[in-house]
Amino acid sequence: MNKQQRTALLLMTLTVLIDIAGFGLVIPLLPFWAEHFGADAFTIGMLTSLYALAQFLFTPILGSLSDRYGRKPVIIISLIIEALSFVFTALAGSLPMLLLARFIGGLGASNIGSAQAFVADVTPPEKRAQGMGMIGAAIGLGFVIGPAFGGALATSNQALPFWIAATVAVINALLVLAFLPETHKGSARETKPQNTRSFRRGVGVLFSGWRTATHYPAILTLILVNLIYTIAFTGMENIFPLFTQHYFMWGATQNAYVFTYIGIIVVIMQGGLVNRLVKRWQERGVLLSGLVLMAVGLISLAFSTQLSWLLITLGLLSIGDGAVSPTISTLLSFASPGESQGELLGLSQGFAGLARIIGPLIAGGIYKISSTGMPFIVGGILVVLAALIAVPMLSRVQKPIQPVEVGVPESASSAHD
Repeated sequence: MNKQQRTALLLMTLTVLIDIAGFGLVIPLLPFWAEHFGADAFTIGMLTSLYALAQFLFTPILGSLSDRYGRKPVIIISLIIEALSFVFTALAGSLPMLLLARFIGGLGASNIGSAQAFVADVTPPEKRAQGMGMIGAAIGLGFVIGPAFGGALATSNQALPFWIAATVAVINALLVLAFLPETHKGSARETKPQNTRSFRRGVGVLFSGWRTATHYPAILTLILVNLIYTIAFTGMENIFPLFTQHYFMWGATQNAYVFTYIGIIVVIMQGGLVNRLVKRWQERGVLLSGLVLMAVGLISLAFSTQLSWLLITLGLLSIGDGAVSPTISTLLSFASPGESQGELLGLSQGFAGLARIIGPLIAGGIYKISSTGMPFIVGGILVVLAALIAVPMLSRVQKPIQPVEVGVPESASSAHD
């Protein structure tokens, strides 16, 4: 990468970090804020499900829009929508208003596919995993920083984190407007008529992305692997507090410390180690190794009734997660045609949003009818299945030979003219 490309990647990483830290501010408060309006446990779960549903619907749409009109305007508009959702959450006077605000928040947070497409624009193939890892590290670090500050702020004023998160989102949008370069020349005029008609139908863009993906079996396989792996991981996140309450009598504070521990490991993996591992074993080897570690960690977690063993198994699981997430995105970018990277990466993230709806429901249902650790065992089996699905496909995904020379507006123009 040249200096301009590195600068663009660092700016995008900072944008994602600020975005996720702002979102993380409200995580410790949301369940209690919902209880303020009379929400029960099921309704509190709906807050997460509606947010994930919006991401499932709109991440492919925003990714497609970023292919047509550029990454920068899509990211700016999504950040403004996210700021509005925090304002609506702070001002919510009823439970339906709060649920609507969370759905709008999911729409605003649907820019991750556009952010990943930006990374694909500014990184040559041999640096793609490093770039995707930096975005993953920013997400992990944001989830470490945000909840810590949000929990501290909520002690004085329950609504304060929402207002601060809204302010952070607005500031982030202004920073993107002022400093982030456009890396993708819009292709709206080159779009096929049927795609334009699909766009006018709104959600039709989601199906347009799916039709594009059906021409590339490797992309469909990677999306399926991402879906299964995310179901397993989000199911673990949902059940883990109940597991630790049952065996360790832990409350919110202790679980917050453990999730910080998980976040730090993920940040270390995605922030630097993944790039070194890819140089030695390539993206395919790192992906499979990560899936194996996740499966071992999840299944072992079911039997982790001692603190030391719990930390070890969570470490294995976190290392696996830190390896899988960026390498899936990297392999998807390799397999995707350049003019559709935003659309297809967005489609993958949209299905990850679907997994965040399904995962907690599956894990919760298993927990209710079975033993405390059974959701983790099922999650581990799902990850093994994902690895078996991935193996025959990985040999067909080849790293592009020619580097992608895009990093500033001028380069973007020449690359797409």
